[in-house]
Amino acid sequence: MKLRIIRVDLPLKHVFETSHRSISVVRTILVELEQDGLRGHGEAYEDRSYNANIEEMVDLLETCRESVEHYALADPVAFWRTLQPILKKNPFAQSAIDCAACDLWGKMKNKPLWKIWGLSINQVPDSSYCIGLDSLERIADRMAENPDWSIYRIKLGCKNDLQILQMLREKTKAPFHVDVNGGWTVDGTIKKLESLQQLGVELLEQPLAADNFTGMARLKKAMKERNCTIPIIADESWQTESDLERCAGVFDGINLKLVKCGGLIPARQLIPKAKHLGLKLVSANSIESTVGASAISQLAPLLDYISIDGPLLIEKKVGYGVRTEKGKLVYPDENGTGVRVPFR
Repeated sequence: MKLRIIRVDLPLKHVFETSHRSISVVRTILVELEQDGLRGHGEAYEDRSYNANIEEMVDLLETCRESVEHYALADPVAFWRTLQPILKKNPFAQSAIDCAACDLWGKMKNKPLWKIWGLSINQVPDSSYCIGLDSLERIADRMAENPDWSIYRIKLGCKNDLQILQMLREKTKAPFHVDVNGGWTVDGTIKKLESLQQLGVELLEQPLAADNFTGMARLKKAMKERNCTIPIIADESWQTESDLERCAGVFDGINLKLVKCGGLIPARQLIPKAKHLGLKLVSANSIESTVGASAISQLAPLLDYISIDGPLLIEKKVGYGVRTEKGKLVYPDENGTGVRVPFR
């Protein structure tokens, strides 16, 4: 195989703000694997919350170049196992090359991955559209720019959180998925529970700080006492597979990001383990291009909730693949992950 590593900056249409950071440009890498005239692509983005740095990813992938370029891909699982000892400390880099290998393998098989894996795209949940923190006026503008979605994912974690939800509820009947990125306290969350239910919040992601498992136990107890059934999803609290059982004790689900798993191959292996523990599976991606969005879309039939709207948040188009239209995933007539990247 031939290995190519491409750095791509993704400027956003609007500054994207969460409870702990603002983003105007996302730095990413695309990994391209070529064999027998076919090319597969994977993506990983920089995320300081997980100490994922582009330069470190590139340097680590370069250490694999000789092994990769002497490898003849026939089975992406065997390929993942070959590189895992080298890349295991950097799941973001591992994910980029694994997704590229899976995409290439699907193209070699002349089938979409979801079909190879025996899944049906008739069983895919609707995707939410994500709206970042901002002034009330600008938040309203974001919804007006993207009307009629079946679900909206709302970033919260500021002083006027309930005011934001109340304002948006006046504009749509769609359910809300709320992501706080660890920006609330236990007592503050408990006080909001009744309002969250009344305002149509269907899902609550990472309300407390990542390491506050004691607080999460208190919160879950309070929710039970108040008959609040909103599922609580772990994102920052779930870093690796070893966190699954701990999260299952106080959360209702996990945010299954490929970059945290190390790619499509380990994500597929993790899904039945998470389901066995009774955890719901969510894939609410960080901001990434069509390459990354198309990869996770191959597993969408196995997930309970999805937010695959990253390509809609960025100005720069990077290739073609699975797209989202008002919450519905539209799969292209392409093999592998469905990605086509025109540049060489």
